[in-house]
Amino acid sequence: MNASPLVTVAMSAYNASGTIDLALRSILAQTYQDWELIVVDDGSTDRTAESILHVKDSRIRFIQEPLGNLGLAARLNQCVHLARGRYVARMDADDVAYPQRLERQVQFLEEHRGIDLLGTGAMIFKGEGEVIGCYPTASSHEAICRRPWWGFPLAHPTWMGKRTWFLSHPYSDEDTRCEDQALLLQSFSYSRFAALEEILLGYRLDNISARKLGRGRLNYCRRLLRRVDDIPSAMISVQGVLVHSLGFGRDVLLDFAGTLNRWSRSSFQVANDRVLKEWQVVWKHIISQETDCSMMSVKS
Repeated sequence: MNASPLVTVAMSAYNASGTIDLALRSILAQTYQDWELIVVDDGSTDRTAESILHVKDSRIRFIQEPLGNLGLAARLNQCVHLARGRYVARMDADDVAYPQRLERQVQFLEEHRGIDLLGTGAMIFKGEGEVIGCYPTASSHEAICRRPWWGFPLAHPTWMGKRTWFLSHPYSDEDTRCEDQALLLQSFSYSRFAALEEILLGYRLDNISARKLGRGRLNYCRRLLRRVDDIPSAMISVQGVLVHSLGFGRDVLLDFAGTLNRWSRSSFQVANDRVLKEWQVVWKHIISQETDCSMMSVKS
């Protein structure tokens, strides 16, 4: 194990026994290998811990504390303080990283030292790899920050940034369900963001919950209103509140419609043939990695 890896992958896991093995396999399959992975079990009540301990790799640091469910913000801050890497990469316990993800992001950040935070394109999927669409992504700082009242098209699980930036801009417990967007809102004026257009992460979305999305929109609007100090900022905040109110109405309709149907899928960008083929290759590769591991476990 390298005592000073260049990259620390930060993962908070809560009741993720059904998906975390696939997420871990996708990190182990990275073409870039100078990393450590910190996994914090956020008070899971299922077999998440067993799934993590099943994977034997000295680069994985598993943190399990009897403090219960503290939430995503607290656990990510904990990961950042424990990190030894120059860069911190986000990863959710139900997503799939493409094999080249860390390699591409490290190369970009090393060549662009002025960038604090880097995202990538993301494929949205559900179940056993069924494609829903692509997450909308902008590549330049100006394009990402074009409409702060609406939000920032920078998918949270794709983030890799300087550890010093994360230490200077911790997540807040007050921003439940909008931890990432609130953090971008508070820091974009004196930070530099970018994103690779290339799709390098599979983002799992099995259903749409109006309750969860509504809480995130409400907390984000609160952040907007706290920034009001003159007439222009008040106009921006009002615009944001109106947009997110309409957005919540849409969320309720999609939630009422049940699963992710054709209507809800139209909210995402369409995946073209090339993107679909690349995803199929990645999915089959990661699944085969998981099968190989299971076979080794049975034999041992």
